[in-house]
Amino acid sequence: MYNIPEQVSSFNKSNVDAVVGFAGIAAVSTERFVDFQLQIAKAVFADAVAQAQAIADAKDPQELVKLGTATAQPAAEKAAAYVQHVYAMAAQTQSEIGAFVDKHIAEANRTLATLIDETAKHAPAGSESIVAAAKSAMSTANQAYDAVSKVGKQVAEATEATMQSVAKAGLQAANNAATSVPTKKKAA
Repeated sequence: MYNIPEQVSSFNKSNVDAVVGFAGIAAVSTERFVDFQLQIAKAVFADAVAQAQAIADAKDPQELVKLGTATAQPAAEKAAAYVQHVYAMAAQTQSEIGAFVDKHIAEANRTLATLIDETAKHAPAGSESIVAAAKSAMSTANQAYDAVSKVGKQVAEATEATMQSVAKAGLQAANNAATSVPTKKKAA
């Protein structure tokens, strides 16, 4: 005889393991993001100190304008790199979670299919329609998950293309702004 409570217990243990695994992915992702933010904070502070020193060393207003112009493009490039890196970290986390979810859904489906089959073997006569309905519901749920997963991947690809386009446009705008700042010439 098939022991259904043992199967249910195993299924529940698998779900607890899945929650712990998901929490691990979230913790690692958060750690990556916090570490990156700390690196950025240190770099921004160092840049601010260097900029303050350069402003303090400026001898006239014209030199201040040149400092502003000279820092516009590098600042835009750093901002674009920051956004791209944050997006890359988010995409990496999304990919890790997607693979994790796919793996656990496949395992859950196998376990549930086995449970349905074993239960059907010991079910009373006339319950075939209920078993068929359960199998049909499981198949429909899997098809829906596959469709949603496919759309999610398409959205991720479109978002990545948009991020690349926005970063390129932002850098171009910064380059245009840096080259179009008028400067006054000193009178001779």
